[in-house]
Amino acid sequence: MIEYKVLTERDSRFAGNFDPTILEDTLNSYAAEGWRVVQSFLTTSVWKSTKAEIVVILERVQNA
Repeated sequence: MIEYKVLTERDSRFAGNFDPTILEDTLNSYAAEGWRVVQSFLTTSVWKSTKAEIVVILERVQNA
């Protein structure tokens, strides 16, 4: 079975302050748990603002 996790700048690990160093630490922490990045992209909302938000999709295989 494959499990997915989605990280955004609103993730509690960033505490409202997005910082690339914190992102790196976060990704390394998840990697130690078996997660790997499968996709990352920027997204915006035309209704709320023009600010882009980073989205990172992680996956890991769960042993049955």
